[in-house]
Amino acid sequence: AKYDDETGVPLNEAGRRVVERATAKGSLDDGNAGQKGSSEVLDKIPAVEIAEGKWKYVQIELTAPGEPPKLVVRNTAGLPYHPDMYYAAMDKLEKEGLGQVKGRVIGGGRIEYYPEQKTVSIYGYSKTFGRVKGCNQKSAEIVELAYPDHKVSWSDDGY
Repeated sequence: AKYDDETGVPLNEAGRRVVERATAKGSLDDGNAGQKGSSEVLDKIPAVEIAEGKWKYVQIELTAPGEPPKLVVRNTAGLPYHPDMYYAAMDKLEKEGLGQVKGRVIGGGRIEYYPEQKTVSIYGYSKTFGRVKGCNQKSAEIVELAYPDHKVSWSDDGY
């Protein structure tokens, strides 16, 4: 998949498919008789998986049949675009046998994560998915819960 470096717009069919899948608004819960109880499938999925250094990130709303949605924060070192972050996260779930889990991107931006200094900074926005009010703040709250001994900051400034 390819994306414009300036606008984030998909430049080919593969890119368009990833963005379409990542932003699908329809029912994510297909209504199948799924897991009983609270969140048996989604509870197994970590809320935060972030790479050391400065990378783009996405906040994804995950759903599984019969369970309430779960927000997660994801990025992967070396991937250049926000849709790539989404695709990598969903591909990982599929490979872990969690193909019944669906996801849609809520928003994204940048994360600077330095584990030795125990700092996480979340800021900016995704050109592909647009500015989403409250996304960086909510992502910071999710990261704070996952990394309670880290200093987590957020801002909507920057790109």
